[in-house]
Amino acid sequence: MSSSTHSIANFKGAVLGPDDPGFATARQGWNAMIERRPALIAQCSDAADVEAAVRHAAAHGMQAVARCGGHSVSGAALVEGSLLIDLAVLKRIEVNAVARTARVGGGVLLGELDAATQVHGLAVTAGVEPETGVGGLTLGGGIGFLSRQLGLAIDNLIGAEVVLADGSRVEVNAREHPDLFWALRGGGGQFGIVTRFDFKLSPVGPEITTAWAFYPLDRAQEVMAFVGGFMRAAAREVGLVPAFMKIPPLRDFPNHLHGKPCLALVALHTGEPQRAARELAPLLEVGELLHGFVTPQPYVDFQKAFANSSPRGGRYYWKSIFADELTTELVACLAEGIATIPGEYTLIFLEALGGAVCDVDISASAFPNRHALYNVGISAGWCDPAEDAAIIAAVREVFARLAPLSDGTVYLNYLDRDEAARAPAGFGPNYERLCAVKARYDPESRFPGPLSQTT
Repeated sequence: MSSSTHSIANFKGAVLGPDDPGFATARQGWNAMIERRPALIAQCSDAADVEAAVRHAAAHGMQAVARCGGHSVSGAALVEGSLLIDLAVLKRIEVNAVARTARVGGGVLLGELDAATQVHGLAVTAGVEPETGVGGLTLGGGIGFLSRQLGLAIDNLIGAEVVLADGSRVEVNAREHPDLFWALRGGGGQFGIVTRFDFKLSPVGPEITTAWAFYPLDRAQEVMAFVGGFMRAAAREVGLVPAFMKIPPLRDFPNHLHGKPCLALVALHTGEPQRAARELAPLLEVGELLHGFVTPQPYVDFQKAFANSSPRGGRYYWKSIFADELTTELVACLAEGIATIPGEYTLIFLEALGGAVCDVDISASAFPNRHALYNVGISAGWCDPAEDAAIIAAVREVFARLAPLSDGTVYLNYLDRDEAARAPAGFGPNYERLCAVKARYDPESRFPGPLSQTT
């Protein structure tokens, strides 16, 4: 049911305008720096509501923007004057354990997907922040700890239900609307609103083997040189994220080290437990170790390991590149970055790629880079608005040194709000084809995104 002051034809959910109670709360996303205000918020109860909302947006000359988890550094779901289509209620998850597939509603969060699939000992590649929406992660590509073994989330996407710019709802897969299916896999949500994702699943867990190793920052070059060789020889069951971070205030570390920068190696291995422990053990043996261990752990618990590292309501600013090698110049830049960029939530990380990610041809999906071995992210996070200018400037200074080390392609999910100009190079060889799909399915740019700003 719509509110008394706002109405969308044939809409069963709630519609909120700026003067309605609850609008301010409903508008809020993950990044408190984003202050943009939609004209209306349509809280959809089902896919038919999404159709009605998109038709309303078209009739009133508004842009329509989907939101699942709202966990976007750029505030992609918050567009000034738009119709925000909130999918949060679309939570249905249907797992077929025999066929190893899952049908996932457009409002499902990663933590919910992991929990539902792990009941059957199955999984699909997912990120590590449980509150991230499945939709946002997947449409941008979907990097996670299982990428080297299973590929990206989009490599496991077999179909979707999509509401188009005219309000019609279609099935999209390799046979039906194959050009749109291609674009959705890495091109983002700027072609339509996905109300359901269909994934193939693979056996994982429920228990896996994990490793955590914390090293002093001044050993970064030695440790990262080891990591480069280790990952080149590692089995595909190994997922690894080296993280330049501040030492957490845990009793595992002496008090005088709390808050000091360090280098952490966080890894999982999905193979046979004894072999997995043996193959991960060298990560703890590079040299002086502040703290470390290898242990069995439920996959669902490991996936929550970074849940509190970037809490909702903080202030965030990101930059990222793909990197082919862990050069001394790259490592020096990242080590300097964690030492010089302020912010209690600031983290610089590298997601190991290769393996199954590289098996897919660059032309098979819209994802822009299949050869890079690492996705590098500078994630600055803080609480005090008075620090905004200084921290953003510090990130930009580090990124100015980092950018020349990249081929220009970028992971769409880490593209921040001031980076629309990176889109043509960021999509690499797939840019022109993406523009053609955009022109066919959304000629009036009803769904905003990087292509809307560059074409």
